[in-house]
Amino acid sequence: GKGDGAATANKFGALSQTTGNNFNTLSGGTPASTPAGGATAPAPAASAAAAPAGAAPAANPAGKAPGLASWQDFMNMGIHTGIAYAGAGADTATEWGNGKGDGAAT
Repeated sequence: GKGDGAATANKFGALSQTTGNNFNTLSGGTPASTPAGGATAPAPAASAAAAPAGAAPAANPAGKAPGLASWQDFMNMGIHTGIAYAGAGADTATEWGNGKGDGAAT
């Protein structure tokens, strides 16, 4: 094989760190750290997906602290995260199928 899986592990490890940072940011915290290489996915801004640019902000729903993300922001981040993991898995499968991935026959 071509490797011990380190490149694939690093790819998914960085994606996992980015995911944790993005959800922590949505929760009102700050990112724990930046993955190797500085790659981070942008967290959606609160209400950015729901309102066009220049639109008045939505009223603050009862029980929601000002400045914190809404359930839609978390849902959108979950969708983004699922797509990112699916893409990383597809890339790994393609690389492996083409004989270029970790553990692929040489």
